[in-house]
Amino acid sequence: MTIKRWQDTEENMALWDQWVADSNNGTIFQTLRFLTYHPTDRFINHHLCIYKRNKLFAVMPGAEVSEEGGPAFVSYPGASYGGMVVSSDCRLEDAVRLVDTLVAYIRTAGFTRIDLTLPPTPYYLIPHQTLDFALVHAGFQYRKRELTNIVSLNIPPDKVLQNLPEKTRADIRQAIKTDIRIEWIDDPSDKMLSVMYGMLQDNRSYLGLDFPPTHTLPELRRIRDLNPGRLVLGVGYAEEIPVSTTLVLRCNRQSLLTFYICHDRQARDRHPVHYLLYDLICEGVRKQYRILDFGISTVNMAPLNSLIRFKESFRARNFFRDTFELKV
Repeated sequence: MTIKRWQDTEENMALWDQWVADSNNGTIFQTLRFLTYHPTDRFINHHLCIYKRNKLFAVMPGAEVSEEGGPAFVSYPGASYGGMVVSSDCRLEDAVRLVDTLVAYIRTAGFTRIDLTLPPTPYYLIPHQTLDFALVHAGFQYRKRELTNIVSLNIPPDKVLQNLPEKTRADIRQAIKTDIRIEWIDDPSDKMLSVMYGMLQDNRSYLGLDFPPTHTLPELRRIRDLNPGRLVLGVGYAEEIPVSTTLVLRCNRQSLLTFYICHDRQARDRHPVHYLLYDLICEGVRKQYRILDFGISTVNMAPLNSLIRFKESFRARNFFRDTFELKV
């Protein structure tokens, strides 16, 4: 196998992103179009193309990050997922060679550390942990193992409600009785993103979170503009006033991920978030997605138990989101 650094052209970007779309384990976070939402001076990109017998075998987004011990190769800073994007026929022998070739390239390029976060296995078209094994086999360690909460959407459309716990069903029925109305908006307008963001900031202030959301409002607008059809806003209305919102990303052919879930504290007793997330599950089932990821519920591997209990009340189950590292 050989590795070449990606050359920055519009044609090459289209070829890269099509490879990710057709792959077994690719997500929007590994597409170059998504990653360009970052300002051009934020990171030094170092994307890689891996070839097997002169035929493209894998791609890997990456950036050079300055650290005290020397430059690190990170895939990808600030993105939920990174790492190697491969086709569905990646055998163990190929994966081991791929990782060995990567380590040799990183060492020759003068990096002192590799850091990458693979998508959890439910995101894979054909789930496997071949890459995980190849990384550990090559000496990679788990730098961090967070938990993400994933709902299986393999449910008959008419069984979604009864599949939920009794208390959750009661909260949803309460929302319906109080005339909560749900709307789904593809590529939400600046105005509606501002509504969501204002609700998000209010919730974070109420919870005493003294650090900002992962994305700024201008960044969310840029993500929307760069990735048409991938960002969806769900809004729960009471008397035509927004009382709950969730911003959802279509990660790949089979996976949905909630970026943010918010509510108006004054309407909390009407359970608008419960109804909104129930309707999101219904939407995912109708559109034949396989999973809905509610996002991580740990901070540096410490569980946020109340948040986990809330997500589990929608039958979410816990999966590792692993970050691997190797010092070279």
